[in-house]
Amino acid sequence: MSEISHNIVNESPDAIAKRLMQKAHNRDGLPEIAIGLSFLTVAATMWMQVVFHPGSMGYTAGFWSFALLVPAMILGSQWAIKRVRGQFLIEKAGYVQLKPVNRTRSGIVIGIAFVVAVVAAFAAIKGSFPPASLMLARTGIGGGLLAALSGGIPRFVIGGIVMAATGILVAFSRVSLGLGFAILFGLMGALTLVSGCVVFLLFVRQPAETGE
Repeated sequence: MSEISHNIVNESPDAIAKRLMQKAHNRDGLPEIAIGLSFLTVAATMWMQVVFHPGSMGYTAGFWSFALLVPAMILGSQWAIKRVRGQFLIEKAGYVQLKPVNRTRSGIVIGIAFVVAVVAAFAAIKGSFPPASLMLARTGIGGGLLAALSGGIPRFVIGGIVMAATGILVAFSRVSLGLGFAILFGLMGALTLVSGCVVFLLFVRQPAETGE
């Protein structure tokens, strides 16, 4: 018996089911498209806080867009994915059970989004300060690890490595915190969106009878 077969035999049914559900959840690229759009929105709102003067209408709009719009997009992404699959992909993909929303994780995401917005606003007003580079590096590494571990497939691992490396490089560039976040999330948003679109196009071009 090969090592792979041995590992499969020893794997618990719950672990196998979770892995298969994760694979089915990501096979059409829609989750990556949603993440990419969310990252690009983060980058846009952070860029607004860099370009506009603190206290201006543009700066205030960027701040509140980050604090309110981004969490709403994250929380609403599963509803949007379910609607698209049910409306357009049901014949090709069949029914795909979405992973249940983790309320604790969602709350953490919203909290982090608000804290980052506040810190970025303070940095823009006071100027870049020493912890900025550390925060950028931690965000890149933490986000990269989360992507690699939660995705469970090679392209997520590669994306996680790229995000971690980008966070470190941006941290060493000594840019301001707001600009650093705009670069980090803008690059990762673009890469994730392109990856998701490619996977989606390949998925819809498959004959219906080959769908799992």
